[in-house]
Amino acid sequence: MYYSEQKMLRQMQECIDCLEKENRYLKDLLDRAGISYEQTPNENQTQEDTFDPNQGARIQHVEITDELANRFFSRFWGRQDVYSKRYVKKGTGEAGYYPQCNHFWSEKCPRKMGKKIKCRDCSSQSWKKLDIAVLKKHLEGKAADASDVIGIYPLLPDDTCRFLVFDFDNHEKDAGKEETRDADEKWKEEVETLREICRQNGIDALTERSRSGRGVHVWIFFQSAVDASFARKFGFALLEKGAESVNLKSFTYYDRMLPAQDHIPDGGKSGRPGLGNLIALPLQGLALKEGNSAFIDENWNAYPDQWGELFRRQRLSKEFMETCIKNWQPVNPFEETVENQDGKGQEQQGWQSQGKQAKERVKPWEQNRQFLAEDVDGKLMVTLSNLIYVDASNLKPRIQNRIRRMAAFANPVFYKNQAMGLSNFANGRYIYLGQDENGYIGIPRGLWEELIEKCEKAEIIWETEDERVRGNEIKVEFNGQLREAQAVAVEKMLAHETGILSAATAFGKTVVCSYLIATRKLSTLVLLESSSLIEQWQEALAKFLMIDEELPEYQTASGQTRKRKSIIGKLQGAHDSMTGIIDIVMAGSLYKKGEFHPKLQEYGMVIVDECHHAASATVVGILREVKAKYIYGVTATPMRGDGLEKITYRMIGPVRYSYGARDMAKEQGIRHFVYPRFTRTVSPHRLGEQMHVNDAYKLIRDNAMRNEQIAADVKLCIEKGRSPVVLSKYKEHAKLLYERLRQYADRAFLLLGDNPKKEQKKLMEELRQVSREQSVLLVATGQLIGEGFDYPRLDTLIMAMPVAWKGVVEQYAGRLNREYEGKETVIVYDYVDRHIPVFDRMYAKRLRAYKQIGYEICAGIETATAKEANAIFDIDNYGVVYRQDLSGASKEIVISSPGLRRDKVHQMIELLGNRQEEGVLVTIVTWHPDTYKFGSSEARMNLMEELRQAGFQVRLVDDSCEHYTIIDREIVWYGSVNFLSKEDAEDNLMRVCSGKIAEELLEMTFGGEESPEVW
Repeated sequence: MYYSEQKMLRQMQECIDCLEKENRYLKDLLDRAGISYEQTPNENQTQEDTFDPNQGARIQHVEITDELANRFFSRFWGRQDVYSKRYVKKGTGEAGYYPQCNHFWSEKCPRKMGKKIKCRDCSSQSWKKLDIAVLKKHLEGKAADASDVIGIYPLLPDDTCRFLVFDFDNHEKDAGKEETRDADEKWKEEVETLREICRQNGIDALTERSRSGRGVHVWIFFQSAVDASFARKFGFALLEKGAESVNLKSFTYYDRMLPAQDHIPDGGKSGRPGLGNLIALPLQGLALKEGNSAFIDENWNAYPDQWGELFRRQRLSKEFMETCIKNWQPVNPFEETVENQDGKGQEQQGWQSQGKQAKERVKPWEQNRQFLAEDVDGKLMVTLSNLIYVDASNLKPRIQNRIRRMAAFANPVFYKNQAMGLSNFANGRYIYLGQDENGYIGIPRGLWEELIEKCEKAEIIWETEDERVRGNEIKVEFNGQLREAQAVAVEKMLAHETGILSAATAFGKTVVCSYLIATRKLSTLVLLESSSLIEQWQEALAKFLMIDEELPEYQTASGQTRKRKSIIGKLQGAHDSMTGIIDIVMAGSLYKKGEFHPKLQEYGMVIVDECHHAASATVVGILREVKAKYIYGVTATPMRGDGLEKITYRMIGPVRYSYGARDMAKEQGIRHFVYPRFTRTVSPHRLGEQMHVNDAYKLIRDNAMRNEQIAADVKLCIEKGRSPVVLSKYKEHAKLLYERLRQYADRAFLLLGDNPKKEQKKLMEELRQVSREQSVLLVATGQLIGEGFDYPRLDTLIMAMPVAWKGVVEQYAGRLNREYEGKETVIVYDYVDRHIPVFDRMYAKRLRAYKQIGYEICAGIETATAKEANAIFDIDNYGVVYRQDLSGASKEIVISSPGLRRDKVHQMIELLGNRQEEGVLVTIVTWHPDTYKFGSSEARMNLMEELRQAGFQVRLVDDSCEHYTIIDREIVWYGSVNFLSKEDAEDNLMRVCSGKIAEELLEMTFGGEESPEVW
């Protein structure tokens, strides 16, 4: 018996040794992978099932020593060369964090001198370093006003970080008020969701209730510093992985991550690197007494042993994170990539595009995610109403999230601000147009076809219930004749229940809409954003519709019953004559005192005019409410300057028919020209300082020589029998030009935004009464002749102030498109301020817009009808013609190219060798090596020497270097292309035969007081 027991004990010991050995091996693997395995809580660390109202009393307070502060910072390791402190304004009580500066309120501080300047823009900034003493004061929390609270900057100077934190602080101004309680519950739900995602994926995150108690920080620590871009990629991958099993009802998670940038941002006017976002450190002594700034469990109770909980958390290794990303985001061989062709890899051929730089995988949260049939238990139940409602009760989280994702897109305003170094406090990374309500996921109606397509591809059976409003049937017929293009547009629109008609000015969009009303024969709401369009719509509907309906009755304020004066009603401000049959309404008048107009749900069809405005909060609110069966939009261009046209597409639907300015010009038989007018306006020479765009506008607005150039052009136009409109951005500039130009026309008119509406209406009536025998001139601000302006006689646009966006160019030029007897050509005088970089870049964008809307280049009124080879090119089609022009040179070639690139230089030397042998003089104008800021100065000088050795004359400039080629002082190529360097996919340029333009350009380069230096 004894021996058998001994044998059993020996076997058990061997088994234990084997298990301990295996345990050590597995722990070692887990340690190397950064995976937590110590899940046993401290015996004193109890976790309760309910929330303890006395949170401060739960916490065990400890003595803050230097060693403890050091260990604390080893977890929250941010920048040590700078930190911020909390400060409360005495007058307002508003709190904020400010970087601590050694020069604060000293003689070197601009604020002491009375200058209003932000710390980031201060050239005297000298940041205080973060030390143990500052950390200890934060942790001790002895200051009663919490002035010892500090914030750190997670993004280190080398673009790395040592932790990732999700910031769920409720920063709303009135966060403590009753009306924000729902919002509080929403972010608390987001916190719970993120914690569940971390738990499911083995991430040992630590949750902290913020110092205010109205927010949470979820911390994920790293074993060593990693690139911020990699850390953020891991964060995005974690969210994507979580979306497969956990409902993500909000897209704000993507805005919560800190660091918020991949790289240290620009430091503003100081010229130094910026700081990035900051976050307040936890365990602040004063707040801990209230149970805030404390780490909390799943029931939102503060852990008693705060420090033990912090140091028990496992830090992630880079290897573990890489493995996670690889497993969560496997590389898709069919994903599109953009190759970097900056002189490496694939050889650039001839004059083709260099393409985009940066090789980048398509971000997974921006991919078109497909549905899977296994995620639906039975049928996908869909209800059509004001939104598309999908019943989520039988759907797995993965497909729920993918349905929500359809209603979300990246916010271009966010990324634009980020690129410019502007604040994004009020802008989310994503715009989400969906909503969750009572177990249904609601998405905009413009996504219906995409939803069905996804279901069909996944072979998911769906069932639809239609709760939309058909409205009332009305007796109406169309009274007119459609043109061929209009008939096609009508056919395309009627084939769908939603969608957009994108058609150029003068296409007759109101005619098409009248036909839609006559065909659908349903009560219709016409939604407008501009009151100037009301009269046009009233006239068009009255002209093209025969309505056989009785005038509706209404009750007056005194209780009397009266009949409406017109079947076509109107809602504008306090005026409400809506009939419920066909009504024209201002969007802003439909929602008052927190309620929508009671008639909003009585219409079977809604037409949104100038529907690019559908991205505004007002129109979005209306379209999310309205239940009409048919929703259509019409516009000259659905594109918006802020890039938010995706809102329009989701709310109304895709473009069903497009008819551009180029199509319009072809149909009318009217040729469209741009006449580039190069100005001599020069910006002040401030080496290393770039002129602000507002200062640049002031410079050209007040430039007498430039205004005289405009005056001479207008005078010639009127003398040649043309009818010009002069546009300016500024009222004072418009007034100045009007006073200068009014003498040249029999009738001159000035339209400004501050004119009372009655006065504007009177001016328009007088304008229409001008006889054909009288010359006419109109001077206006751009906004005034935008949407809805109709004066067909105009044939010349004098663009007195530069603009950049295609939509504005198309809108302004569209004022010339309307047919008028005897109109054969329209001309845009475009003033090119080539010596002011910001405006020169704007011209390059306008060139692209002119090309897209079918404009040609001319060299003046006299040549506008000539069949010259003047045109606008892009980088894909200019090469052949450009080389032909160079090869055909007989006397002289001047190439002005800011940049130099080896392959382009060698190609040019080879191409022009035979021309030089024939006696053609070739001059290259480029930046001086000491002035050019990019690349190697030595490499640049070597290329210039190669050009010189090949017989080219090289001239160097210090102040301004343009993009042009002039051949025999007659043929001009001008635009944004670097003829001897790297091209951009969006480059455009014009080719024009004009000795006058060639002379102007050469004079501006070589005719100054300081002629370009010869290399």
